[in-house]
Amino acid sequence: MNVPQGSTIAYSWGDKGIAFHSCKTCGCTTHWAGLVNARMAVNLGLADDPRDIANLPLRHFDGAESWEFLD
Repeated sequence: MNVPQGSTIAYSWGDKGIAFHSCKTCGCTTHWAGLVNARMAVNLGLADDPRDIANLPLRHFDGAESWEFLD
């Protein structure tokens, strides 16, 4: 995924620990990035071709409660 600098709008709330980035053109959430740590996630549902991501390893992460990997 190639997101040009300045092409997203960042939004954070609550404890301001993460910022959700949405496309300025279509509004889709492209990714989120930690503001107090080095964590980030990318919305791979926006990939051009599902075959590009078919063989990526998948890890389950609890982003609601514990902020720990579940696998």
